[in-house]
Amino acid sequence: MTKQIRVNFLLPCSGAHQCGGFKVIYEHANRLAQRGYQVAVVHPARERPTRLRNWGGMLREYLRQQRNCRYRPDHWFKLDPSIDVRFVPMLHPRMVPDADVVVASAWQTAEWAMDYPPRKGRKMYLVHDYEYYMSADEAIRQRMVRTYRADMQAMYTSPVVKQMLVENGNKGAIEIPNGIDFDIFYRELPFDAPARTAIGFPARVERFKATQDAVRALDVVREKLGRNLQVWTFGRRDFGSIPDWIEFVESPDDARLRMLYNQTSVFLVPSHYEGWGLPGAEAMVCGAALATTDNGGCRAYAHHNDNALLSPPGEPDALAKNVLRLLEDNELRVRLARRGHEHIQRFNWQFASETFESVLRSVLAS
Repeated sequence: MTKQIRVNFLLPCSGAHQCGGFKVIYEHANRLAQRGYQVAVVHPARERPTRLRNWGGMLREYLRQQRNCRYRPDHWFKLDPSIDVRFVPMLHPRMVPDADVVVASAWQTAEWAMDYPPRKGRKMYLVHDYEYYMSADEAIRQRMVRTYRADMQAMYTSPVVKQMLVENGNKGAIEIPNGIDFDIFYRELPFDAPARTAIGFPARVERFKATQDAVRALDVVREKLGRNLQVWTFGRRDFGSIPDWIEFVESPDDARLRMLYNQTSVFLVPSHYEGWGLPGAEAMVCGAALATTDNGGCRAYAHHNDNALLSPPGEPDALAKNVLRLLEDNELRVRLARRGHEHIQRFNWQFASETFESVLRSVLAS
């Protein structure tokens, strides 16, 4: 019997919160497990305690989440039951199982993995940290650059991430395109269905996600149209305040999210920076027209006036103008939605997963 290849995926924190980057890692883990790999997904309670008092906080957080199992993504993502989901105080090598391959999924995890001993496995690094690099202070940037230059096989998901790596001295990274599960996300209603009455956007806590820009843009749209809008957003429970004219959906599972996308005529992505931008792509699959900022990552799939409308980041009025164009010109909205739906089909998980596995096999053979 052929020995199972052991693969560890390192995440920067627990999977309790819905996150596009985590979803990508979980998909790769699922598909490797289904192909017979022995897969572990490792979540730490804290990244790296630096002071004695931080050790106490780390242990309290670890014990709390260990008891209630909130570190698992079960309420928003279904992991293959064969996957070993581990929750550890931190990603110290003593707390991570030995493996044949270890995959860092963020710069914080790469800082640990780059110094792991050989028994932890050959090192791979899936990079989608563009937004954090662009918004970080210089000290954090230098830590990130150190991981990009480390002796790990780096992989990127979009042209802007590749550019970031090249500019920081890594010219050997390999493209691993993101995928969308078309068995989960698909169009259920016609592009011009009367039931498509909603406007949606993602709500995120990070400042560079610019959620308040979406709120301001839609407030401008409401004022211009002189009427209320049916608006929804989704995110995690600790997001903060959202105006009462916007419906907040807490951490919806994929079925609920697909239903919301299918009720949506226009979907907004207001981010200043994105490594790729999964919600915008999922909305396109489900038949919504996309109005997004030109945040970098969206360039992998969104093209202005062809299959989406793009506006400069940090300009809510420009974003509002594009939303108004789509709401007032139904022919334009339907044309862009149809083109977006056709274009996004090329981002399928089978190709993405097979590409990832081929890189993994190459790393093992080197």
